[in-house]
Formats: sequence, structure tokens, C-alpha cells
Amino acid sequence: MNHWLKLALSSFAVAVLAITGVVQPGSGVSPASANTDPTGTVIHGARNTTIWVGADAAGVLHWSENQGTSWTSSGFGLTKSGVTSVVWTGSQFLATSYFEAARSSDGKNWTRFMLPLGSAFDPGNIISDAEFFRSGSMSAEAIQSFLEQRNPDCRSGFVCMKDYRETTFSRDASVLCNAYEGAENETAAQIIAKVSAACGVSAEALLVLIQKEQSLVTLSAPSTIRFERATGYACPDTAPCNAQFFGFYNQVYNAAKQFKRYSNPPGTSRFFTWFPIGRTSQVRLHPNASCGTTPVTIRNQATAGLYYYTPYTPNQIAMVNLATAGDSCSSYGNRNFWRVYNYWFNPTKDFRTWATTRDGVTMVVDRDGTIATSRDLSNWQRIGVVPGASPANAVSEFGQSNQGNYAVLTADGKAFQSADGVSWSEMIVQSTQASQDIVTRHTVRSGDTVWGIARANAVTVASVVAENALPQSGSLIRVGQVLTITKRGVVTTVNSPVILDPSIVITSGATRPNPPAEVVDPPAADPEAPVDPNAPVDPDASPEAPTEETPAEDAEPDVPLPALEPLVVERVTNDVFYTVARGDTMLRIAFRNRTTVSKLAADNGIRNVNRIRVGQRLKVGQTTQEMSYHRAQEGDTLERVAERRSVTLSTLLTLNTSLQSGQAITVGTLVRLS
Repeated sequence: MNHWLKLALSSFAVAVLAITGVVQPGSGVSPASANTDPTGTVIHGARNTTIWVGADAAGVLHWSENQGTSWTSSGFGLTKSGVTSVVWTGSQFLATSYFEAARSSDGKNWTRFMLPLGSAFDPGNIISDAEFFRSGSMSAEAIQSFLEQRNPDCRSGFVCMKDYRETTFSRDASVLCNAYEGAENETAAQIIAKVSAACGVSAEALLVLIQKEQSLVTLSAPSTIRFERATGYACPDTAPCNAQFFGFYNQVYNAAKQFKRYSNPPGTSRFFTWFPIGRTSQVRLHPNASCGTTPVTIRNQATAGLYYYTPYTPNQIAMVNLATAGDSCSSYGNRNFWRVYNYWFNPTKDFRTWATTRDGVTMVVDRDGTIATSRDLSNWQRIGVVPGASPANAVSEFGQSNQGNYAVLTADGKAFQSADGVSWSEMIVQSTQASQDIVTRHTVRSGDTVWGIARANAVTVASVVAENALPQSGSLIRVGQVLTITKRGVVTTVNSPVILDPSIVITSGATRPNPPAEVVDPPAADPEAPVDPNAPVDPDASPEAPTEETPAEDAEPDVPLPALEPLVVERVTNDVFYTVARGDTMLRIAFRNRTTVSKLAADNGIRNVNRIRVGQRLKVGQTTQEMSYHRAQEGDTLERVAERRSVTLSTLLTLNTSLQSGQAITVGTLVRLS
């Protein structure tokens, strides 16, 4: 059975339709049909002879013993990105999502495990600079909400991170961080938010650092020692921790400051130079030097900083299963940082995993084309990569061919089939091309010119003038005027030869307003267990559940997205103030803040520079904050803006409090990105 895929303007957007009435050799099952439970939740999935199993759009798994007439939640889900596929292998159900999966023999009780994929991990680009160095990326309220979601139940007698408080002290501004104003009884969330704003390291990165070092975000019975060593700062692998830097506030602040120091900013020496950006360095695999090194081309400052902080990269066996141990030469710190960060804070990053089963063998393929197989869903073997697949040319569909072989379609419109998953041959793909007009709208702002608008949209001034009937060759435009800009693009329609696994039915519809929480048994914690900063970390047993819907069989083809307009950049200048402390002089204050005594006196109306008082608030300079905006286009929602601009949805919701998730945004509205 073939179905269409539309590939627009050389950026290939894939829509998957429902597969019904098809049975492949060796599967022994027939497809389920879409049903809704009494709450209206759409169920899709697989069945054997006695039970149906499905997942709702939030990734929660359900079961039915009456052919889908009613559904019962299993209390378990794979909710990070929803469930990509649910299949019946002949002996077990398998549900796949993101890096993880779950298996069940009865469809009611599930065992979670991590799939041996992870080909998306790039040791030279663990996290981008834009994601890592974002000052004040989350408010204290947003961080507190995040901590409560990740660890709602704290064991009696313990203080978890969401309830932790500490009295902090003030720190002067430096070349690495702005001043931190101490306060009594600050929460962990307040400390992280203030450190992020002061030192320019994102709150998300600090939360992941704390998790990968001490598991404090999710631990329900943490010891005092873990808070003392929260970020692992001054805790080398080959020596005891330095007690001078103990304490949650101390740890978070010094870690953030250290990541700024790694970039050798003006006012510091060029000490950190052994992981140069853009060049290949030999990175150790383990603290044991006999384990050797591997070449890594480090592509940005954030990744270099992670290697200065934890100077090891995972070996191959550490990447075979992303949640467990490898061998005696495996290290896990940077692997875990990458995995946890993407698990928590990259809902728009697509790490989907597909599954199919034939002749007793189950095969899974991730979006980057890594292939793994298993006969019992417990022991997995990674066997190769789909031809031509890569992060830039992702897998679009995976299933079987008309000949009963494994089959895959990649984003460039090519399809391949294989009998064993090792040797692949290209399949014939029928496609058609047609020209199509792509229309964008531009709302005129103060300072805009027709020339600038035309240049930003890669069209001629004459075409903008003619299309909008502008007087005087476009020299007269008014603020708020909406201009239409039409460009011609090429749309390719592909008839996919890939048949999804016959036990999968994918459909879309309403979801629960509040999906049931996943039930997990927290591991028993040893409150005084020694800390191993390189030990594998369980990322989070209860991830959030962004809804991911897939078009139904009669859905209309996707409309090509309008070309992105240039970002609107606004610069805001803010005054910087300093509170005089005991022992301060005007000369000392001026030196610390890179200014002069005369300018301090002039800016603060001081006549006698020898007379300042403790507690006096002085203006010591100015900072310029650069804010970037996306100008909303037709059909924009916060989710679409997040995907197209590579910004997390949580960031957009924090920065744009007047907008809501799923809400259509008025064309021309400025959506703040940073």
C-alpha cells in the first residue's frame, strides 16, 4: 500500500498516514483500529489474539480486553516525545519512543529499557553555545515548577532539591560574573536562577550538571553530602573534594563561573587552551590513562567547557546502551549530560525510533539511521546504519516492503530495503514535481524600507511594489501596513513504498487534559553512599509529555511553511549598581568595575569622593542586553516557532507570558526568543 509524502522547498516534511488491512509474512497479527476511551483519548497500537495495547498522544500506554470498546490505563508511559510505534512481536509487545522503549508480555505490566542507539551523540558538539550560555534562561518560578514535576514525592525525613533552602552571601562583580546579592533562606530554584543571570550560564545547563553529578533533581532521598558537592566542583576523579567549596550555593556559583573562565575572557590569562575550538584534540576515555584517548574535533566553547570540567569522552560500548555501564574503560559524565539535557529540554529535537518485526526478529531504527535487532527484546545488537542516513538526511519512515523485507525512506526521498538489515538495495520511488507559490506577510515597523524588506525576503523591490500596489515606487509605506511577498518554490510529492509494521495504527485526535502520571518504583537510596561523578545516571523516570499528533489517512497535504524572516534584534541598556561595603573606597570600587573615580562621582552626584557610606548604592556602569524576536507568520504557534527557531517551548512560554501553548499567533506579532 503506497501513500504520499510531500517534500517542500528542499526541506522535506513527512506526513505518515494510517495503515490498515495489511498483514505481512511472519507477523501473525492483524492491525488494530483507532478507538477512543470514555475520556476521548485516542488510542493507537497493536493487538494479539486476546488483548489490544495502545498509546495515547501523550505516550501513556493502555490496554483493552474487549476489542477497544473500553480502555484501561497501565499507569505507565513513554511520555518524553510520545510513542512512535507499538508492535506485537509474536511473544511480547514493544513500545518505542526517543532513546527508550518498554516491553510487556501481557500488555498491562511494562519494563522500561534504553535502546542501544544514540547515534545522534556528537562528542564534538555536546550542546550549542546558544543553549549553554543563556543568562537568566528560566525564572525561579519556572525552575521550582520543573523541580516539583521531576520529583513530586520526597521520602519522609529527607530534604529534596525542590524543598532545599540556604542563606546566601553577596559576591562582587568580576570579569566572569555580575554581582550576586545574597539573601536569607533562598530556595535552590532562586539560587540557580540568580547564578544563571549573574554568570550567563543557562539554568537548564546548571540543572543538568547537578543531575549528572549528584542526581539531586530526581533523588527522593538525597544525603547532605550530595548538596555539599552538588555540581562536583573541585571534586577531581583522582583526589578528594576540596571542602572549601562545599555547599549548594558555593557549588552552583563556582561551577557557572568556571565555565565562563574556560573561555579565557578579557581580564584573564589564556590558560585553558588544550581543547581548542575547531581543531582535533586527543580526549581521554577514562581517568585510567592506560585506557587511551580518541580524537575529537571540538566545535564550540560549551563543548570545550564540558571537557575541561569532565575531561573524558564515552567509548563505543558506553554508547551501545545509554543508561547502563560499559566496561572498565567507560566514562559517562559527558554522555549523561547530553542525554539528560536532550531528554529534559529539547522537546523539538526529534530522536524518534521506529520498530518492525519479521521472522522472529525485531528491528528498531532511530531518526539518524542507526539499526539494532533483537529476538527477545532483552538482548540487543547494533548492526549498522541505513544507507545515506544522517542528522542532515533523517529517516522519515521505517517498516517493510512489498517483498517482506525491511524498508526505510530517508528525507531526501530515497528508499532502501534489506533482508537482514546489513546489506541494503535501493528501491524505486515514484515522485512528481510541481511549482507552487509560497506567500509570506510582512508587517511594516518603524525604520523599515521597501529595499530592506525585499532584501530580507530575497525578492526584488519591483516585485514588492507591484504586488502591493505601493505608491511612489515604494517610498511611502506606513508602520503597521501588511505587505504580501510571493515567491515561487518547487514541491516534490513522493509515493512511499514503505509499509509500516502491520500491527501499528497511527491516528490523531483529542488527548487527555491531564494524562495520568506514570507509576514508577523509585530506587532505594543510600543517603550516605559515596559519590561517583562518573557513575551512570538515570535521567528521569517521569518525563514530561508534549503532544505529538500524526495526520490521519484523510488529512490534507502539509502546506509549505513560509520562508523565515530575519530576526528582529533589540538592544536595551541597563544601569549596573554596586552597594558599598565596609572598607570600600571610591578608588577600589572604580578599579573593580573598570571605571574611574571621576565618572563614579559624576554619575552618582558625589561632591566629596572621600565620603561614601556603607550601604550606599552607586551606579558603576551599564550593560547592554540584546533581545531577539521572531515576527509571527501565518499559521504560527509557539510550538512551530520553537521548532523553526530551535528554541525550547518552555523558554518561549517564559519570555512571552501573553501567549499560550497551541494558540494561533497574530501575523506580525513579535515573539521573543532570547
